[in-house]
Amino acid sequence: MSKTLTVPLSDQILDLLVSEFDAPVGTTVDTEFKLLGFDSLILVELAVALSSLLGAEVTDDELQEAGTVTKTVAHLAARGIHG
Repeated sequence: MSKTLTVPLSDQILDLLVSEFDAPVGTTVDTEFKLLGFDSLILVELAVALSSLLGAEVTDDELQEAGTVTKTVAHLAARGIHG
């Protein structure tokens, strides 16, 4: 019997931030998006990338309001969206 390891959604988003959005390697799930210099355009691009990854609509307003990966994951979980 083999186990399938799943990567937590927070880690998936963090990997996306570092690999696709040039967040510094030391970025954590609690680093505020604004401290990363993420403006509204980057949040729109991130929302599109997350929507594609999750198969559910994620808006830039949700990301702006959440402000961190941790809070984004909590918000998405409250909507029933899990990675």
